[in-house]
Amino acid sequence: MNRRALLALGLLPAPAWAQAPEVLLLAGQPVLELARHPTVGPRLRSMSAGRQRIVSDALRGAGPPLTVTDGHWVHGYGVTEEARVFLGFDTHTESVVILLLQGGRPSLFIPPRMAPWPAALQPAIRDFAPEMAAQMRFGG
Repeated sequence: MNRRALLALGLLPAPAWAQAPEVLLLAGQPVLELARHPTVGPRLRSMSAGRQRIVSDALRGAGPPLTVTDGHWVHGYGVTEEARVFLGFDTHTESVVILLLQGGRPSLFIPPRMAPWPAALQPAIRDFAPEMAAQMRFGG
């Protein structure tokens, strides 16, 4: 019996990741690589509706390499003169988070600004935009 069959029967523990563990291998690369990943890219396009160009341009901007936090959040950001964008992906739940700032002002929050953001990302958001991190709710 192969590994998949044993997993299906519940005879082996489930893997620690959801469907996209390979996203973790992007650590150390530019944030654009996360946006290009087939699990993230289509979601990012639909989530940034109306702001696709500005998000795309900002993801090509300068920024630190992708980092992994808590063993499952892959995140990074890009900065241009026009905008700054933070992008994160949870390999456990396959959730995408986006924070877009245009002209220093918030333009897009996913999840919404007042909804709780993942606590694991609070230090990364603080590095990206300290003024926004101070206003956001983090939990869970």
